[in-house]
Amino acid sequence: MEINIPSLLRIKPEALPRIGKYLRNEQFAKVAIFWGTGIKELFAKTVNISLDSSDISVLQEQETDTHDIDAIFKAAKDVPFGVDAIVGIGGGTVIDYCKYLSLVTQIPVFVVPTLISNDAFASPISSLKIDGKRKSVKSSVPHAVIIDTDIISSAPQKYIYSGMGDLLAKTTAIYDWKLAYRKHKHPVNDFAATVSQNAADTFSYFADKDLNNPEYLQVITSSLLMTGIAMIIAGGSRPASGSEHLISHAYDSLATTPSLHGLQVGVASYAVSYVQGATHDRVKKDLCASGFLQYMQKHPLTKTDFIAAIQKAPKIKENFYTILSESEAVDKLLAFVESDPWMQAMVV
Repeated sequence: MEINIPSLLRIKPEALPRIGKYLRNEQFAKVAIFWGTGIKELFAKTVNISLDSSDISVLQEQETDTHDIDAIFKAAKDVPFGVDAIVGIGGGTVIDYCKYLSLVTQIPVFVVPTLISNDAFASPISSLKIDGKRKSVKSSVPHAVIIDTDIISSAPQKYIYSGMGDLLAKTTAIYDWKLAYRKHKHPVNDFAATVSQNAADTFSYFADKDLNNPEYLQVITSSLLMTGIAMIIAGGSRPASGSEHLISHAYDSLATTPSLHGLQVGVASYAVSYVQGATHDRVKKDLCASGFLQYMQKHPLTKTDFIAAIQKAPKIKENFYTILSESEAVDKLLAFVESDPWMQAMVV
């Protein structure tokens, strides 16, 4: 089986000023740049200097803030002839947009996340709106992932905690994947599962969990990158997404003001780990040691919406067996939300 993974990975300080060099070294010279909302005004000067110094021509440039798949198909028709690389710079919206645009146009994509709120930047999946509903769809694997840790460290801390929450989810997701195999023989790619769990372990066992520590920030970022690559290896989301993601998706559809995806899945991971049993001590330890618990105590989810999301979650995705598919699992989970002091602190 041939596995397509990113050819270029850069996670380091001052990576953005080198983007022209990275493009030139990969033999791309004519690009279309797509900026996330508000990102161009922050970094356009840096990018332009870098591109000019490497003789990279910008044939198209625009901002985008849409997840709508029809808008991407329209954009594909407007990409100028001669563009040999798409560059997406910003948060999850523009990254998902550019990965799917790359699939439609068959033009390689360089993704430059300015936030690390989840692991989607390296995954072969985009979260898009189709007929008004949010769905996960197959997209191109990025040719390059460039992450400037100076930029990541200057972003609001909620995005870093969101990334942590998405890492907490890997332990519960892999449990669900293996449970689906035991119950219904749904295939498990052991290598993908190992890559994802090792990424979560790297984050878990790193000693100095201080957000001011550049090494810790690099660990979080590289761990998220590896879970994205695990999804590429598996050809789907199973190494990174289980029952906790179903709850988060349900919460998105129910809450008046949803939180960040990673914050929601982090809370949901702690909840479902209780029902899973074997993962609970591990997730509980990581929740506290990382500071995620303390952050969510100050920025809790809405309890009524979270409870409704648990009830809706098993019906979110067909043929996707998780712990929530088990008899009485939902009732156990609801009772845990009502009785556990940590849950009561994070869901108010």
